[in-house]
Amino acid sequence: MFRRLAYVLPVLTALAIGLAGWAWVRGYTRHGVALAVPDVKGRTVAEAEALLRPLELTAEVIDSVHNDNAVKGAVVEQDPRAGSQVKPGRSIYLVVNAMQPAMLDMPALVDLSKRQAISVLDIVGLKVAELRYKPDACTDCVVQQLYQGAPIATGTGIRKGEAITLVLGSGESGERVPVPDLTGLTYAEVSAVVNMASLNLGAVLECAGCNSKADSSFARVYRQSPGSGVVAMGGLIDIWLTADTTGLRPAVVDSLSDPNALEDADDAP
Repeated sequence: MFRRLAYVLPVLTALAIGLAGWAWVRGYTRHGVALAVPDVKGRTVAEAEALLRPLELTAEVIDSVHNDNAVKGAVVEQDPRAGSQVKPGRSIYLVVNAMQPAMLDMPALVDLSKRQAISVLDIVGLKVAELRYKPDACTDCVVQQLYQGAPIATGTGIRKGEAITLVLGSGESGERVPVPDLTGLTYAEVSAVVNMASLNLGAVLECAGCNSKADSSFARVYRQSPGSGVVAMGGLIDIWLTADTTGLRPAVVDSLSDPNALEDADDAP
């Protein structure tokens, strides 16, 4: 009898220890317990933390980006995504919209062609504020780069998204350029086409039927002034927009996707 117990007792002890360990692991890992991750995009970090805390989830900011279309300081991305099933105690990793745009070094634009300068600005995240022209032998070459009306030296720190004025050569006698037909183009497309035509966008005099920001984004040009002819380089074109785009088709080749259109605009007499 005692001999049998000597063999059975270690086995029972091992089973008891195993069962206790299994029960502890299940309790520690909360086996079978899962939570749906809430959607915290668009909220501030403090709001996200307040939403996650009751669920025993923690917020951890891992990166920041700059997005002009998002609220400063708001969450723009989260991992795991909203609706994912996770266990309590999990960290939710957040990417937030920076309170201030990133700083960058002003690129060297002087002596570049207009097209090259605009391309460089677009690549680094700067905008074109205005094209100005002055007599210079090199037509459509950058002779000065200005920020808020004053020259800005190459390498100067500047916030991403700021606008630069390009001073360009207009030839010895001041060249004139044809006015492009902007009918059917959106506001964003107009800016690109007008700049590549060596002109500036003037005022938006109307946006018929535009009741929201989305309406304005999709609205297209139905009228412009001047409508045709030739004007001095750097001249202004005013536009009228409408949200009713029925029958409006761009008369200008999309210069953003057709390199030949860009060449035609730059080589216009």
